[in-house]
Amino acid sequence: MSSPEVTGQNDPSQYLVSFGPDANCTLALCPVEASLQGYRPTLSVQIAFIALFGVSMFIHLAQGIRYHTWFFASMMAVGCIGEMIGYAGRILLYQNPFSFNGFIIEICCITISPVFFAAAIYVTLARVSNFLGSEACRFPAKIYVWVFVPCDILSLILQSVGGALSSTSVGSDKSGEYITLAGLAFQVFTLTVFTAMALDYLFRYISYRKSQQVDQRQILSMRLKIFGVFFSASILFILIRCGYRIAELGQGYEGSLFHEEGLFIGLESVMVILAVFALNIAQPGFAFQNHTQKADTTYSNKVEHELSSQQKASKVREATLTQE
Repeated sequence: MSSPEVTGQNDPSQYLVSFGPDANCTLALCPVEASLQGYRPTLSVQIAFIALFGVSMFIHLAQGIRYHTWFFASMMAVGCIGEMIGYAGRILLYQNPFSFNGFIIEICCITISPVFFAAAIYVTLARVSNFLGSEACRFPAKIYVWVFVPCDILSLILQSVGGALSSTSVGSDKSGEYITLAGLAFQVFTLTVFTAMALDYLFRYISYRKSQQVDQRQILSMRLKIFGVFFSASILFILIRCGYRIAELGQGYEGSLFHEEGLFIGLESVMVILAVFALNIAQPGFAFQNHTQKADTTYSNKVEHELSSQQKASKVREATLTQE
């Protein structure tokens, strides 16, 4: 990580450090282009995203209390809090683009927080398969928890270590960038494998339903269909975001992507906030809890009605044959 220096115009013997723990540049002394990011974050945008993540967090907490989905709600809330802290770091960079503390808060919190959203997604698929039918699973439903959550934790550790090293590395030492990049790449790999397994379950479930004698489509309520659309959208948004961050860190802090605020807002901020609000709609309690019993009752009544109709028809035929 480089530590660019800007020579003071009034005193040639004095040097100004624009990045690092010893940074002493300010907007009054150094041009904003000399900062690591090369721009001053837009204040209104940072405030807007803090507010949006705050709104989503309160909705997730309220939904968690309403539907008793404690793990899902807690992961979403922790992720939203991390995002809010990260954008507070960008406000510090608005006040002083050379603020080392602001940069570390941003790079750690905004990079790491989506890991918690991914954890909520992984556990939710286990609930989906248990609700719709574990018979269609190629693997036990709990494998989504046993395999993907530890992978998510490993990704979190790598990104945390990378962010910590970014706070101490200077000059040509890019170890923090590389470790963070490895954590992001592993997160994308895990999400991709997860998506493939989710699609595999979907196709197997469709095939499984067609093989049943009694049509089970009554179980698939409109709420469940809405859940499926927004749940899938949230995964897509996070994948797009991770792909952007990999490309950004692949170029390094000196690359052109790192210096474009518009790309950061569009492919990081917007993608993550869309994913978070999509998961407000794709709340597992909204789709499953308090509807499972109703769906099962509807299905059971349908089966009992059809069996009763068949038995009545059979008795009528027997009576007719007896009379003949």
